[in-house]
Amino acid sequence: MSGLQRVVSSQLCLHAIPLSKFCENSKVWAFKGSLLDMPQPLNRVISNGEFSPIGIRPNESGILDDKPELAKFVASIFGLWATIEHNLSLLLVSVLGADAEPAIAMFATLTAQRQQMGALEAAAKAALSPNEFDVFCAAISMTESVQTPRNHLAHWIWGTCEQLPDALLLAEPKAQKDREREVKLAFERAGGPNVKEIISLERYDPATVLVYRCGDLERAKRDLEDAAFITALLTVYLDRKIRRDAKETDFEGQRVAGLRDGMLRLFLDKRLFREALDRIRADRQSGA
Repeated sequence: MSGLQRVVSSQLCLHAIPLSKFCENSKVWAFKGSLLDMPQPLNRVISNGEFSPIGIRPNESGILDDKPELAKFVASIFGLWATIEHNLSLLLVSVLGADAEPAIAMFATLTAQRQQMGALEAAAKAALSPNEFDVFCAAISMTESVQTPRNHLAHWIWGTCEQLPDALLLAEPKAQKDREREVKLAFERAGGPNVKEIISLERYDPATVLVYRCGDLERAKRDLEDAAFITALLTVYLDRKIRRDAKETDFEGQRVAGLRDGMLRLFLDKRLFREALDRIRADRQSGA
């Protein structure tokens, strides 16, 4: 087994995929995924549901203490996102190779994720062929599309609903800030607050609260696993030396090119990647 095959095999083993599935003459199996049902707002799940944020009641226990299945999926989602972020951080070195040191130094000064992704995209666009850049953009688009549940878990307000004991509820923070502002304005209004208005404002708007059940978190975990798989192999597929070797016409070059073709087939086996790549190529062909 060559050095490249060992690198690829180690990445595939992390995702329980045998190397034979990926080699040039192997069959590409069909992806059979279910439709991605999104978590629903509380008002669409039940009528008159009340959101109770965690930490309001005295001596309140951990919100997931009695929900081990939910806790397992939540932990997996955070762990997978950390893996994806690590994979993305390696892409700059893979794409630029030995010339990456100045770019890495500048990249390290960028703290916002959007800035880092912008810098990574600029480096990839300058270094990659149009087709390779399409693959890169499709992987990034896929990654961005699957991070929403993780962002909800990390940044939204956790809570419960008595009528939904097996669910985790997450309230959109901006809506709650607006609600708090309305409460403050009501108290500061001349003549004092209207009691009914205050009672109404104290309630969380159920349309701004999402209900996450096991199925929702399991789908989010599965999508993040696919993104972790894609971004891990992408560091190999877009490696500068491997790209150069694949252009050689000798036996070794043909073998490396075949391995890269196998990687691309595995990428295309993931529905979200395939759809993202189709959109990107359609936009490019239409001149968008």
